[in-house]
Amino acid sequence: MPLRSKAAVLFLVTLMFSTWHLDQGQNANTVSRAASVAALVEQGTWSIDAFADLTNDRARVNGRYYSEKAPLPALCVVPFHWVLRQAELIGVSEGDHINVDLLRLGGALCGSLPFAVIVVLCWLNLQRRTPERSGVPLVWAMFFGSFLFIYSGTFFGHLMGAAFALGALHVLERGRHGLAGALTGCAVLCDYPLLLFAGCWTLHLAITSYRSAGSPRALLRFVGGALPFAAALVLYNSVVFGSPFSVGYDHLDAYASESGSMIEGLRPEALFGLTLSPYRGLIPHMPVLALGLVAWALAARKEKHTVGLLVSIPAVLTLLFASSVGMWWGGWAFGPRHLTTVAALLAYRTLPRIAALPWSRVPLILLGFIGLAYAFMAKSTVWYSLPTGILRPFSSIILPKLEGGGFTTSQWPVVLGASPLLGTVLFLLSFGAALVLLYRLFKPSDHAPLPLP
Repeated sequence: MPLRSKAAVLFLVTLMFSTWHLDQGQNANTVSRAASVAALVEQGTWSIDAFADLTNDRARVNGRYYSEKAPLPALCVVPFHWVLRQAELIGVSEGDHINVDLLRLGGALCGSLPFAVIVVLCWLNLQRRTPERSGVPLVWAMFFGSFLFIYSGTFFGHLMGAAFALGALHVLERGRHGLAGALTGCAVLCDYPLLLFAGCWTLHLAITSYRSAGSPRALLRFVGGALPFAAALVLYNSVVFGSPFSVGYDHLDAYASESGSMIEGLRPEALFGLTLSPYRGLIPHMPVLALGLVAWALAARKEKHTVGLLVSIPAVLTLLFASSVGMWWGGWAFGPRHLTTVAALLAYRTLPRIAALPWSRVPLILLGFIGLAYAFMAKSTVWYSLPTGILRPFSSIILPKLEGGGFTTSQWPVVLGASPLLGTVLFLLSFGAALVLLYRLFKPSDHAPLPLP
């Protein structure tokens, strides 16, 4: 089977499992975005005054309320919601609730679809560098066994931003600089802190051009590709928030930081909390990545240029930024949701390194099982509904919920009439069968591997 056909099959199967669960909870984060969609489609305005009482994630400007979120995820949902509203397939959102079908639609488009894109891009990169491996078990263990899977099916912006950023890196390394700039601009319009990646990639191209004493054409194409999206952001900020450089977070009315700014200073407890802690740590919530980082570190002892401006430096800067934000824990969350793009790009880099390790099989099976078990337990019960004050969410909330049979109703089989338990069992059986089938179907390729980055 050709590589493109395999990628298409993997995308569709991954999308099926990432849309099995679609978030329909009326929580502040998703409602904020969905309220913008409903207001634009049903009322023709950016203002969410009609839904302001449903969410604390809102900005107040001149007595009116707006979503404080980056605008692109909501804008991407608008045309789909409009078509479905015209066909009367989605009901109207009222002042006391957001229509659950709108929340599901946003979750599918901005959570499930980007998750599948991330999985396929990482699998393609793995196949091109280690074609002797099927790759599906490794990539699925990395992502389905992680906090990223928890946010698939949810109307957040992190996975969408990560998918655009990963796509930008994917084409940037292949010399398609204009497209890389455009995708980077889209990423920032989904998640503002991704400006750190945009800045590092711009600097990388500038330094590369200077060192080679060549034409700055690559840099100019990258910047040119990003400029329309930068202009769109400036226009949006000017129209909605009254200033080209003022974003929604500058006008929050339900959260007041200690310093008067979003950034409150680097905190050691935040660094630990976002990396190693069972509370919001990256490694406990994406165990296979730990093996990837070990493999990358081992390779760094033999190779040059492992630390660079494409992945490692912006990843560290993003971690430092997230650790300096007042609400570094991300509110009610499963894992470090503010590090979603960091996780995706580190996985992209390290998956081929894991495949190249001769001794990786046993630790991969162990870590993959731990990650899948933890993520599936959470997804089948509480998703990301873990209060900020619970420092050990697995033992305090997830495990008791599982033991009590508190399975989530946010599953398509449940919508179609099945019990939550039956829906969960069907998901697990289908996932296992698909994994075995894809492993057998995706025979190793015979093309020459690309050098590892």
